[in-house]
Amino acid sequence: MSTLLDRALSDRVLYPALGLVLVGALLAVAVRPRRYGPAEPFDAPVVGEQGEMSTEVFRLTAHRGHPVLIDFWASWCGPCRAQMPALVRIHQRFRGRGLVVVGVNVDQNGPWAVPSFRRRLGIEYPMVFDVGGEVSARYHVEGLPTLVLVDRDGTVRLRHAGFASEESLVDAIEGLL
Repeated sequence: MSTLLDRALSDRVLYPALGLVLVGALLAVAVRPRRYGPAEPFDAPVVGEQGEMSTEVFRLTAHRGHPVLIDFWASWCGPCRAQMPALVRIHQRFRGRGLVVVGVNVDQNGPWAVPSFRRRLGIEYPMVFDVGGEVSARYHVEGLPTLVLVDRDGTVRLRHAGFASEESLVDAIEGLL
């Protein structure tokens, strides 16, 4: 038969202890690096200075050995435009450590808007055009912006739809460098 003291200890000790174990387990799962599977290889034409598709091609497989941050965006997308200054800073901060940033423009009318965005925002990383929506289909892009972080081995480690904080992106990138 349990005493009043036994019941009080179980309520005051057992439940909080179980709560701490549960919180610890959830945190361990949350901070564990995620693997979404292998990145889908793609080749996409680089957008030239006049908004034309150049003969230069960005090949994801050519960047194996480097982490790659892929930004799917469109000129009409407000959150995409708001995200770009952070991506410019991330590119400047980490390019010397091997990070490759690439913008994938998904505008249906073509890449004509890319040059003005590059100039206005000081974008130095490559911008490519998603011809026929093939690249965004491979990555199951359903909303913009969508960011995909690929590790050195070609495994997707982060997939984020919508605006992402610069701090969360920096943390994810630091974990791969």
